[in-house]
Amino acid sequence: MRMHAVTYPNSEGGRFDPFGRHRAGAVTRYAVAVLLVGAAFLTTIILERSPHSAYYQTPFFFCAIVLSSWFGGLESGICATLLSMLLLRFFFPSITFRGEPSASEIPGFTVFLFAGAFISWLGDRQRRDELALMRARSELEDKVRARTAALTAEVAERTRAELELRRLNSAWRVRSACNQAVTRYTEESELLEQVCREVVEVEGYRLVWVGFADVNQSEFVRIVARAGDAQHYLDDYAVYCGENESALGPTGTALRTAQAVACNELSSNPMFVSWRARAEAFGLKSLVSLPLIVDGIAIGGLVIYSEEPAAFDEKETELLQQAATDLAHGVTLLRTSLARQRAEEALKKTQEELGRVARVTTMGELTASIAHEVNQPLAAVVTNGNACLRWLSIEPPNFDEARSAVQRIVRDGNRASEVIARIRTLLKKGEPVARALDVNDMIREIAAVTQSEVDRRGAALRMDLTASLPEVTGDRVQLQQILLNLIINALDAMGAIADRPRIVRICTKAIEPKSVLVAVEDSGVGLDPERAARLFDAFYTTKPEGLGMGLSISRSIVEAHGGRLWATANEGPGATFQFTLPVQEGAGP
Repeated sequence: MRMHAVTYPNSEGGRFDPFGRHRAGAVTRYAVAVLLVGAAFLTTIILERSPHSAYYQTPFFFCAIVLSSWFGGLESGICATLLSMLLLRFFFPSITFRGEPSASEIPGFTVFLFAGAFISWLGDRQRRDELALMRARSELEDKVRARTAALTAEVAERTRAELELRRLNSAWRVRSACNQAVTRYTEESELLEQVCREVVEVEGYRLVWVGFADVNQSEFVRIVARAGDAQHYLDDYAVYCGENESALGPTGTALRTAQAVACNELSSNPMFVSWRARAEAFGLKSLVSLPLIVDGIAIGGLVIYSEEPAAFDEKETELLQQAATDLAHGVTLLRTSLARQRAEEALKKTQEELGRVARVTTMGELTASIAHEVNQPLAAVVTNGNACLRWLSIEPPNFDEARSAVQRIVRDGNRASEVIARIRTLLKKGEPVARALDVNDMIREIAAVTQSEVDRRGAALRMDLTASLPEVTGDRVQLQQILLNLIINALDAMGAIADRPRIVRICTKAIEPKSVLVAVEDSGVGLDPERAARLFDAFYTTKPEGLGMGLSISRSIVEAHGGRLWATANEGPGATFQFTLPVQEGAGP
């Protein structure tokens, strides 16, 4: 038997629950069942002496069961049925159950029980259906009331919005025109001119102009852009934003306070007394001065004139000020972009100059090698020249030997010229030139330049170059600078090594995705883990006489070519510096 309590909704004014039966608790429902059965019992007792008393006993109890189930549901009806059966069995045995209890009474007992249970079930169903209807109606009424209130508010809001939209439509169009101009133009002067033109064309204002506070004359506003039919109004027109009397007008006040100033009815506005007659001559009846604010400071102003006496209210002025703020941000972005571009160009030039200085510094270390490389072919030229003179001075002259000597002179002269050309290429200052390059050839050239320095330091230079490498695109001088710097660094790293061979190994190979790897390996002191992370930082060096720019510039050059430069410690002694270069488009496998 269900004993849980149910909370029922209160109908409006008790109209659907006049007896409060849906709000009654479990105790009340059972109490009502007991009272109804008790009333049936008393009524039956009173009518027992009637000649037809047999007809009045059972019906009253059935009525009590019906009313109990109607008021309290199934539980109350079952309770009333059981109480009625007990009272009929023990107080009215002559009518219902005659004599002592026997098996013959079971059918009548069962019929009464099931009749009472069925009546209770019907009453419970009716009660629950009524409760569901009450809930549905209550929810429907709540929804109707809520929807009515929402619709009322929506209608009021829509009416207000329509009025506000009509009033502010022009301000929105002005802001849209300013934003579109900001996104389209990259030159400040073109941007400001276009903003003035579009504001005039969109809303038909008489005059629009933009001005900035002059950096040389802080109280003077320099007009930089204008548009409209009344542009001649600005001829010989001076605007000030300082503290003097000439700066007390709307534009000066707006720039001085960094707040928008709207002036309607210019013919009677006391703020516009000094310019009233001139404005009337050009048909200017109202204006709004909008400061261009950057970081809380007004750097200039956007001023709009209308031929209507009261064209600018508070809300419209607020929206126009937002348009002016957007314009100020656009101007700031353009100026920042231009300044960044100039800074990047200056940085690029500085890096190129530092790269040249690094090359010159590195070449200073190779002076002895350069002298050796040049002296060898020059000495050969002198020797062959003397031999040629001897072959020509004998009688008869040996022209064949002389000719061979001259050929050797030409060969050695060309070799000296090539050495000088390579050195000049490394030292010259010029713009980077990207060309298709054979990495192996470039490495061989640098190896020829550095061979004497390698020999002087008691080291060996070995090359493990993969044949048929695809070509890369880059600046030959810059890439040779990287190799030269890495080879010199490798030699420096092996300067204190005495217990093992000093070997510099240069390797190349093709790797994926479509890149060429160049590695310079040494057998030096290796990498200090604490310093390895800072090797490529500018001005950081492990050499007492170093500038700290070689590896930093080298990494910048490699990254500018689309590659990557890094260093790793060898499994044995020494370290390996390696970089990648992307393969030329359409070249190689």
